[in-house]
Amino acid sequence: MKLTPIYSCTAILLLSLIVQMNTHASSSENSTSNSRVSAYILSESYSNILPIKQLIEDDWKQAPASDSSIGFTQNEVGLDAYWGNISFNIGHRLDYFVFTNPDTAQAFYLERTDQPLTTQESYQLALQLHHQQSNGLRLGYNWQFDNFSSEIRIGYWNVSATRESQITGEVFGEENNNITGTAELIEFYSDKNFLKRPNNDKWQTDGYGITIDLAMAWQVNEKVIINLDIKDLYSQFKLKQLGYSQGNVDTEGTFINSLGGKSYLPLYRGIESINDYEFNLPEQINLVGLYSVEDSSLSYLARYKRQGEVDFYYLGAQWQHSPNSTTKIMLDVEHFSPEIQYINHWLSFTFAIDEFDIEQAMQLNLGLAVNYSF
Repeated sequence: MKLTPIYSCTAILLLSLIVQMNTHASSSENSTSNSRVSAYILSESYSNILPIKQLIEDDWKQAPASDSSIGFTQNEVGLDAYWGNISFNIGHRLDYFVFTNPDTAQAFYLERTDQPLTTQESYQLALQLHHQQSNGLRLGYNWQFDNFSSEIRIGYWNVSATRESQITGEVFGEENNNITGTAELIEFYSDKNFLKRPNNDKWQTDGYGITIDLAMAWQVNEKVIINLDIKDLYSQFKLKQLGYSQGNVDTEGTFINSLGGKSYLPLYRGIESINDYEFNLPEQINLVGLYSVEDSSLSYLARYKRQGEVDFYYLGAQWQHSPNSTTKIMLDVEHFSPEIQYINHWLSFTFAIDEFDIEQAMQLNLGLAVNYSF
C-alpha cells in the first residue's frame, strides 16, 4: 500500500501521542457501554472533469474542465451493531474511480458529441478506470482510556464485480471526423470491458478482500478535541483467473467509404486471456479538530479530508443543542462546497453540494443513519 507523506506524518504523530497517553481503561463520558444498532447509507462523489450526473450517466452535455484529472464515487449501505466495546458491521459497497488528463477528456467529449477532433494537433491519451463492488463483514473493538479512545475494524469482502482499464497512446483528428492514431489497452475485468468480450465460463467473476479501518478520539484539554477516522487504512483485494486483455489499437487499416473518402478501420492486436489480479483502494482520511468556546455551546472546527487521492480542507462551527444533539456547518475552502451535519441519539444526517443546480454539481455527499439503542 502506498503511503502519502501526509499520511506518514499523521501516523507518526498519532503513535507518539498514544505512547504519552495513560494506558489504563476508564468509564469516561464517551464510553460505548450502551448497545445500539444503526442502519446507514453513504454516498460521496467528486469530479473535476464535468458535473457528476453527466459523468455517471455518460451524457456529455458540456465541455470538460481544462484541468480534468479525476472523478470518483464511493457508496455504501449497511448495518452497524455495538455491544459494549465490540462492533459488528455488514455492508455493501461500490467504488468507482476515473483518472485521466485534459487531452483525454477533451477527445472523449468531442467524440461523444460527434465533433471532429481538430481543436489541436494531437491528443495524448491517459485513462484509468477502476470499479469494484463487494459485500462484506467488519469486526471491531473499541479501547477507552482517560482522555483517549480508539477503534480498529477488520473487514472481509466478497467481490462480486471489478474492472481495471488503462488506455495510453496518441490520436489525431481529421476534418471528415475520422480519428487516427495508436493506443495501448490493458484490462482486467469481470464484465463491461472495452472490447465487450463475453464470458463463456472461461474466467471467474468474484474474489475476496481484506480491509482495516482505524478511528481515534483525543480530548486534549477542556477546550480541544481531535478526532481521526481512516477508512481503508490497509486494503488488499485478490481475484484469480479474471478476464484479461492486453494489446494495441491502431488505424493502419484503410478503405474508401461510400462517399469516396478515405476511412480508417481500427485494428486490435493483442491477447485475450485470463490472469490473476490484485488491487487496493485509496485510504479515506478524515481528521477534525474542535475548539470549544468557553461558557458556550459553540465550537470552531477545522477539518482535513483525503478521498480518492484528492485533498479537501474545511472550516466551520459546531453547535451543541443538548448532550445528544449536535449541528455542524462547514465550508470546503477550495471547492466552495458547504456541508451540514446533524446528529442526535436516533438520527445522523450529512449533506454537501457545491451547486444548487444538481445538473452542475461537481461535488455531492449524502449520508443518513438511523440508530436504535437498547
